[in-house]
Amino acid sequence: MYLFTLGNKNGLQIRISTLGAAIVGLHAPNRHGLLANIVYSKAMDAGIHLLPAPGHALHRLAWHAVPLVEDARVGLRLVSPGPHAVVATYFLDDTNELSLRCEAAAAAHSSVCLRMAFNLAGEGDVLAQLLTVRAARVVPTGAHEQEVAGTPWDCRLARPVGELPGQARYLLEPGAGIVLRLMDLASGRLLNMSTDAASLRLGAGEPPSHLWLEPCMAAAGGTLRLQFGTGA
Repeated sequence: MYLFTLGNKNGLQIRISTLGAAIVGLHAPNRHGLLANIVYSKAMDAGIHLLPAPGHALHRLAWHAVPLVEDARVGLRLVSPGPHAVVATYFLDDTNELSLRCEAAAAAHSSVCLRMAFNLAGEGDVLAQLLTVRAARVVPTGAHEQEVAGTPWDCRLARPVGELPGQARYLLEPGAGIVLRLMDLASGRLLNMSTDAASLRLGAGEPPSHLWLEPCMAAAGGTLRLQFGTGA
């Protein structure tokens, strides 16, 4: 296993592991410019998954990595082992945007999922952090698909992570733009997620030291953008 660090002029530093192409560290500034690691590296099953997994779990294997520099961006291309190879390309730019492009040409009918875990405070729990999800329908774990309106799953307006009744898969609308926003009021750190994924699985960890996120993209080609910043 090897670790690669992508950095920009603003001090943002992102660590990516060749084990599963996982994001294992991300140092981001708060409203006063102080850095903290906002990725919970001990979260279960972090990394890229190919679902259904054809014979093995790619997030538990070592991927081949090639560093990249392109148009003032730094990046990393990773290729998974085996006959159903996934190509994952990360880029970080000076606007504090981390982008990911995933492709698995030989597994066109599968989904590529990236499992991540964040705590924007850098420590403590995530229960007071504010979550917004732009989705009208949800599939709670162990339940049927339903409208979010009038339920504790309705995060179309920001609500504390601690109010979520459990884990769920939100069904995303094509072209929705920013589909998720997470904010820590104490530090001011803010995360905006944009993606062409069809769904987004999420839930608080146990204990709630992090919020795990898992956008599920088409294996034929999917994109994810994470924009890091600070609010008032």
